[in-house]
Amino acid sequence: MPRLYTTLVIDRPWMALTVLLMLAVVAAIGARDFRLDASSDSLVVETDPDLAVWREVSERYGGGDFLLVTFTPARDLLAPESIATVSALRDRLADVEGVASVLSMVDVPLLRSPPAPLADMADNIRTLTSEDVDLELAREELTTSPLYRELLVSADGRSTAIQVNLETNPHYTRVITARNELLIQRQRDGLDDGERTRLAELQAELEQLRRAAGSRQQRLVAEVRAVVDDFRNDDTLFVGGVTMIADDMLSFVRGDLRTFGIGVLLLVIAMLTFFFRRPRWVLLPLACGGLTVLYMVGILGWANWPITVISSNFVSLLIIISISLTIHLTVRFRELAHRDPAADVRTLVIETVRHRFWPCFYTAVTTMVAFASLVSSGIVPVVDFGWMMTIGVGVALIVAFILFPAVVMLLPATTVRETQARSVGFTAWLARGTNSQPTAVIVACVLVAAFSAWGMSRLTVENSFIDYFQKDTEIYQGMAFVDEHLGGTTPLDVLIRFPDEPEFTFDDEEDPFGDPFAEDFGADDAFDDDPFSDPLVEEADEGGLGDDRYWFTPDKIALIERVHDYLDAQPETGKVISLATLHAIAMDFNDGQPLGGPELVIVLGAIPEEFQQALLRPYASPEANEARISIRMIDSDPDLKRDEFLRRIERGLVEEVGLERDEFELSGMMVLFNNMLQGLFASQNTTLMWVAGGILVTFIVLFRSLTLGLIAIIPNGLAAAAVLGLMGAFGLPLDMMTITIAAIVVGIGVDGTIHYVHRFRRELPRAESYEAALTASHASIGHAIYYTALTVAAGFTVLVFSNFNPTIYFGSLTAAAMLLALLANLTLLPAILLKLKPFGPAGGEVAR
Repeated sequence: MPRLYTTLVIDRPWMALTVLLMLAVVAAIGARDFRLDASSDSLVVETDPDLAVWREVSERYGGGDFLLVTFTPARDLLAPESIATVSALRDRLADVEGVASVLSMVDVPLLRSPPAPLADMADNIRTLTSEDVDLELAREELTTSPLYRELLVSADGRSTAIQVNLETNPHYTRVITARNELLIQRQRDGLDDGERTRLAELQAELEQLRRAAGSRQQRLVAEVRAVVDDFRNDDTLFVGGVTMIADDMLSFVRGDLRTFGIGVLLLVIAMLTFFFRRPRWVLLPLACGGLTVLYMVGILGWANWPITVISSNFVSLLIIISISLTIHLTVRFRELAHRDPAADVRTLVIETVRHRFWPCFYTAVTTMVAFASLVSSGIVPVVDFGWMMTIGVGVALIVAFILFPAVVMLLPATTVRETQARSVGFTAWLARGTNSQPTAVIVACVLVAAFSAWGMSRLTVENSFIDYFQKDTEIYQGMAFVDEHLGGTTPLDVLIRFPDEPEFTFDDEEDPFGDPFAEDFGADDAFDDDPFSDPLVEEADEGGLGDDRYWFTPDKIALIERVHDYLDAQPETGKVISLATLHAIAMDFNDGQPLGGPELVIVLGAIPEEFQQALLRPYASPEANEARISIRMIDSDPDLKRDEFLRRIERGLVEEVGLERDEFELSGMMVLFNNMLQGLFASQNTTLMWVAGGILVTFIVLFRSLTLGLIAIIPNGLAAAAVLGLMGAFGLPLDMMTITIAAIVVGIGVDGTIHYVHRFRRELPRAESYEAALTASHASIGHAIYYTALTVAAGFTVLVFSNFNPTIYFGSLTAAAMLLALLANLTLLPAILLKLKPFGPAGGEVAR
């Protein structure tokens, strides 16, 4: 052991603790800036090219992020009191800071309440608040109109939805775009000094903007909820939308960190008390875990490094890893004290550190390698989680080997003799079974591996937002209600790009269609009594569209209708809206016949400008020469398979509708979320390869043997495969949290492998046989492995009481994985050692 370490930590414990305390104060100051990223951007991959398209679409058509408020009155929906309530609720929501606009049933134009001829349509548009509106005709229109049915009003006419459109920040979008362009350039060609400086500036600015956006979004959601609560009374209201989903995810995670943090703490205290039965050995591991977490939270706060849903469990993992390191030190100290009760504390501490430093060091290194492998995924939230855990494990190692010896040196001497652990019976039973039937153990594990392979072949990432929440939560009930009655939850857009139309320009002398007599007449000499003029066209108000009215041609409408009908026929889609929807409404004014060019001009000109925001602009962009079809997906549909659906749509638009692939594009939150899930799934194979390779190299360096390296990987690989196999067998999809579980299992499970092999090598030279070395190893290091695994498993089982399903899955699967790793390390690993005898003969020099 280095003399400097002994001098500074063991011989001067007060100085070591003072340094730790000072660092804790610095960390506590930084912890004030620790935060969770609650923005909807945390659900997507920042460098996804489709994200840039979605932001462009949101800026062009509006309706980027929005909330949905559903309203089901206790009385008739169109009763004066209900209409007044919707109007008041709309006004209150519109006053919330951050809300750009609000669309409700009292705002939309009613075209057939009562109906009128096409020529009089401009003067016949009413709303529910118009004095001469016919409410019964309005009810029929709202519940049967292809535009309003199951979008604003449910088919049964009992419920309505209010869409709350949120303000966008164009500067935020520009900064992200500029940053991403530099990131792409860095990957392809590298950056010069000026570009690197610019990238750093953009990163810093983006963090400030994101932080402000996150706080603004949390405040906005809270205010919207407060407004809705004021209107509940006897009426039923729900709040939904992707922004609400993101906020609720972080709210549940934040609640879990508080509530279940206490629960985990109490359970870990109970487990440590049961195992060690003395307060000092309970409080010391907890102190190490708490100090490690404080340091990491402080580092993240000082670095302005937020956590997301994916990285939200880093606190639990760090506590567990830190406690496991301290448990190994505790077990060794108690073991030495039990063997030599007369030894002084300093000698026991030095021997404990000397025997446990290198196993713990290599354990920490291999765990860091496992988490660092997540960086290879290329997905920013996963990469961040990998770096957080890699740094955190290093901090845990340092804290454990400073705090434990320093505190133990200061503890008062005790006359109570350290006792052996309660787990002797269990570990001894495993030792006897493995010694007597090593072949049976290996065969059983081969069968487990076969089952795991079968289960892993059934793994999917096809999960939905609604499956993240418990059925008794407001967010679940709101999403289910919208899916069932109001057209679906998750937005999907299909953009149709039309070919550019040729432009013809002529000089006056060259224009073959020019009027030779035009120059003889001034502007004031127009034919006032033109016998060929169309009074309907002349009277049609441009309504703010101007010449853009002429962009809406019958050919474009016909193509949009074909795409619309194809999408509407898909069983997974909910409400589909496009210009085809408006055309279907307009056909009612034309005796059911499709509108030609003149009729389209009339209809478009008849729409007042105040209604164009709701009826035209979200679905067409003459400037960009494209149209948008808006789709709401039924997120609660158990048969919805996002990736398969999107691929089918792409094929269908080409093969069945007849579009070229460059004439359309899919966009929206469904595309972005699917991209993230598919990216996570694809990255898992890469991550696992990096985990296996990194740990193999570490084991080879540690044990100086390729054979031992391969042997050591087997139990942890089996535990990870078994967990993934269980997920596939029970139909549990991989999600944004469980996608990292394989790396976590290997990273934590390798702890027991290293300690066991290290102890086995020490026992073998003085043992008569491999079987005797196995028994001795189980009776010593087996206790620490047992304590660690059960403490970890018990801590994570508390998470099953969360309202957030990914947290439940993560907690239960991690607990199961730790128990599987325990069994593998105390059965399969020693069975392989018995069969292969990689250290040479027992009782002699251990093979190097």
